[in-house]
Amino acid sequence: MDLGRDIFTGVTMAVCALASFTAAASMLSMAGMDFAGCFTASVLLALLGTLWLVWRGQAAVFSPSLTVTGYLVFIVAISHGMGWQVILGICFFASLLGFVFWQAGHRLGFPPVPQIFPWGIKLSLAVFLVFLGLKLGRIIITSPWQVTMLGDMADPLFFWSMAGLAVTVVLLAGRRQYALFAGMLVTAVATLAEGFWIIPAAPFFQPEGLQKVSGMLALPSAGADAAFYGLTVFSLAVMLSAIHASSWTAFLKGQQVAAGVKRLLLFNALGALLGMTPLVLSPVVAANREAVRAKWAGLVAAAVLALALFCEPVLAAIADFPAMVVPVLVGGGFLLLLEALRDCPMTAGDTLQRRDLLTVLVMVMILSLTGDFAAAIGTAAIIYALCRIVSRE
Repeated sequence: MDLGRDIFTGVTMAVCALASFTAAASMLSMAGMDFAGCFTASVLLALLGTLWLVWRGQAAVFSPSLTVTGYLVFIVAISHGMGWQVILGICFFASLLGFVFWQAGHRLGFPPVPQIFPWGIKLSLAVFLVFLGLKLGRIIITSPWQVTMLGDMADPLFFWSMAGLAVTVVLLAGRRQYALFAGMLVTAVATLAEGFWIIPAAPFFQPEGLQKVSGMLALPSAGADAAFYGLTVFSLAVMLSAIHASSWTAFLKGQQVAAGVKRLLLFNALGALLGMTPLVLSPVVAANREAVRAKWAGLVAAAVLALALFCEPVLAAIADFPAMVVPVLVGGGFLLLLEALRDCPMTAGDTLQRRDLLTVLVMVMILSLTGDFAAAIGTAAIIYALCRIVSRE
């Protein structure tokens, strides 16, 4: 039974992470990058990263950051006319710069992170995952009168996302370890049967195009482009540092955050050389709470990623109707939320509790509403410092 739980967890994490690979490749193709080469490079890198984490005894999968990729494609490439080769150069130098920041902080002995921050990050990510899943399934949508509103129940994506979520929540309440996998599987089978996505006539894809994207990073032309290039490199280094630190803190227990972030940044630099924008720990890693033996779950996830190298047409079809991802994101968020509430460290005096609570609330609110890790953590750090000054600590 324990092996079954590990298999369910590995399959759940990998399958639900795969939708982002075709989405990222599609965005990068708008900047002129070869779709097949981008897809092959990203899945291959995710496979290597997952195997690396398995070697370290962790169950996790990597996926492209759609936030980072969208920023690079639409702001850097399209708005400023920079090619995809320049994007890869930005990713490479930003990763190295982030590594230098973290290495310098370790050598110079920067003050430790306040105790409330790791817990606040975990709580923020839990709420963020719930909101992300609800928005992806159009269960909540934007509103001209409120921050959000309930979606249209006549929308098939809303209906099937809600159905899969209902199955998942009921099983979670009953402490069934296969809850996330069951919600994903039921939704996938039902939507396939109803024709909302179909298995393509040619479902397999021979990995190709890697030679078209590897080693293609470039520098910008001189002048204004160089100034914008430098600013983008710095901004991306901060963004990647925040994303990696947050996800590592929340998803991977018993690991040193600084060492993990530095390795992830070096991994991003390697990815840029091989022809891909930064990969991050996928949000669906929250499902690893259901694994009994992390290594087995990670190996299963790696096997699914290896198979995905040949199945891009199927993944593209699934991504067109992402209802099956919703139960995993929301259910994983619920599991992370329960864990965060259980481990709440706020047991100090009234003044400290108020300061810590305000810091966490700011972090939860900004991350949930914007999805911006750097802004959420940066704003919370400022609030925390100001509260300490006011309380004269």
